[in-house]
Amino acid sequence: MAEKISKKSIESMVIEELSKIIDQNEIPHGVEYDLIQQFKESTECGYFDERIPHTAACTCRYEQSFKYGRADIVIYHVDGSASVIEVKDGTKGYTHTVSGIGQATLYATQLAMSKGAVTKVRRCLMWSSTGDIQLDVLIEVACEKAGVIALPTASMKKIMACRAAHIKVAESIKGEVVIND
Repeated sequence: MAEKISKKSIESMVIEELSKIIDQNEIPHGVEYDLIQQFKESTECGYFDERIPHTAACTCRYEQSFKYGRADIVIYHVDGSASVIEVKDGTKGYTHTVSGIGQATLYATQLAMSKGAVTKVRRCLMWSSTGDIQLDVLIEVACEKAGVIALPTASMKKIMACRAAHIKVAESIKGEVVIND
């Protein structure tokens, strides 16, 4: 028979595992794909960013190809609009990250030119922290001035450490019944 385990217990297990990972410096290396994966997992769990009208009824396409390039994430909203999200790893620096503004614009323009495809297209840039608060603010300002929706996330190290902790705990409680506290 499966053992019952509370959500509070799971939370404390994740925090304990996260502490071990950080203390032992066992943080896996992350890439832009991991940011896309985090977005995918968050939306599947019902966590949506309020800056774009994203709901469970929306359709998400990952790595959508266009004639000129491939968008990391395209969300088709129920109101007939769409959001093109370019994902960048902030640890690669400011220049690499802000290049996503141009890429999001290129993909959004191609989507908007498709006959009858969408009523409105939003351009978004999602990036992991550069590790420098001033650069992160500068990227947000650049997005604002370019009319691009800024979707900043935590540093790649924090994201990868949290993912590793959640995966280890999920593997350890596999088959157990989770109950509400």
